[in-house]
Amino acid sequence: MALGLDLGSRTVKGVRLEGGRVAARFTADTVPFLGRSVRDGRLKVEDLDWPAGERLVVTGYGRRALQGQDSITEIRAHFKGALHQTGLDDFTMIEIGGQDSKAIQVKSGRVYDFQTNDKCAAGTGRYLENMARLLGVDLVELAAARGRPTRINNTCAIFGESEVIGQVIEGLDLDRIMAGINDSVARRAAQMVKRYRPRRIVFCGGVALNSGVVAGLGQILGVEVIVPAEPLFNGAIGCALEAAG
Repeated sequence: MALGLDLGSRTVKGVRLEGGRVAARFTADTVPFLGRSVRDGRLKVEDLDWPAGERLVVTGYGRRALQGQDSITEIRAHFKGALHQTGLDDFTMIEIGGQDSKAIQVKSGRVYDFQTNDKCAAGTGRYLENMARLLGVDLVELAAARGRPTRINNTCAIFGESEVIGQVIEGLDLDRIMAGINDSVARRAAQMVKRYRPRRIVFCGGVALNSGVVAGLGQILGVEVIVPAEPLFNGAIGCALEAAG
């Protein structure tokens, strides 16, 4: 049994692995979780309702709030999680979460190169949430839109919203606008990995649950896009594998 915790900027994800399989999952909003479950830099593991005495490894933005806790980088966590979930050893990985994104080039089961964007929330889950709220739709409805997308050039939350408002005022079809939002995120993700000339993509993070973005990414790059069984928990799985040794 091994425990892994990904303290993301928006959401905390935790898993318990037993025999290499996910036996339990845990999610919480990051800020309330840190306020409730971290005291003097120490994590109150009992709040997770997990067995005591098991090794826990953490990663993510919030790991800086902890002292003396075993931790690994997000790159290592997501790399290990993707290897385990897909069984592949040659791929390009895209991970897009609530407020940041990563691209990892994996060759022969090793990290060959990577890049991160943690300075801007453009093209992330926060961007999609803001757009859904602006249009008065839920994320499920937004994710399903993919046909005849409008062109949205800005993925910045402010300028992108201005473009969308302009399209609504013009009377453009709502489904096309939503498809355009997904397309804009897919185009930004594709730009991140363009230099790697990917042959296949492993897509993780919360945005991988948006089927419109997944379909758009595959169409833009012209390659297979693989979404693992647990895209949201990929980093936590990597941490648990590290804990298992």
